[in-house]
Amino acid sequence: MPLIIIQSTRTALLHAIIFLICTMGAVSLAKADHLTVAFSFAKPPYVFAEKLEDTYDTRGIELEIMTKALALKGHSFKPLYTTYDRLNGELQSGHVDAAATVRPELDGIFYSKEFVYFHNFAITRKDAPPMKAMGDLVGRSLVAWQGATKDLGPAFAAVSKQASVYKEIPDQQRQVKLFLKKRVNTIIIDGSIFRFWARELGGNPKDFTYNSLFGGKTSFVVGFRSKKLRDDFNTGLAALRASGEYKDIFRRLVGG
Repeated sequence: MPLIIIQSTRTALLHAIIFLICTMGAVSLAKADHLTVAFSFAKPPYVFAEKLEDTYDTRGIELEIMTKALALKGHSFKPLYTTYDRLNGELQSGHVDAAATVRPELDGIFYSKEFVYFHNFAITRKDAPPMKAMGDLVGRSLVAWQGATKDLGPAFAAVSKQASVYKEIPDQQRQVKLFLKKRVNTIIIDGSIFRFWARELGGNPKDFTYNSLFGGKTSFVVGFRSKKLRDDFNTGLAALRASGEYKDIFRRLVGG
């Protein structure tokens, strides 16, 4: 009789352990399958989604890198599209698990290695005088992305106040349209994004002058609420770089 009780207890304990392992595994998988990552929208070739509700649209450099880097550790995600200036707010409030293409500014958030970088230019028409310094922007009409004065630093923020016109617009297609229609004479934008939209809107990217005034590339990272997710992402990101797949994504989506 005692042997039967012991065996029964062992069996019950084994079943309980198996149930606990399965439950923990299911929770872990559910979490991986339901990560939500915030992206700023409408900036092909980095993010192709044109509307905030386009959660089905997962095309773009940022989304491909995110998908492949997270997949290495078994994670997947759904995108949440918002404006650039709201990315950190979505992350800080807990509405998302991560926010892509941000600057490392918040306490209590775990930031990745460099995710993507932008090479920003002051682009003008060929007949405009060449620019060699930030001060050459004074008096010109400028359009830039939302948050440009913060991303490009205090020198640009000061110059923007001395422009004849200065606009920040979250939709980068609209930025390029304004420039191509000559509503402004200078656009501050990443070169790859400009080339993409110039071609899409019927222009020739080679018809313009790319003035490099901002010290080369501006790096962005991914912010995570979880250190483990950040570490998993960094591992996947390093693997993409080592294999050459990271560069292949850029070559395929940026074009010539």
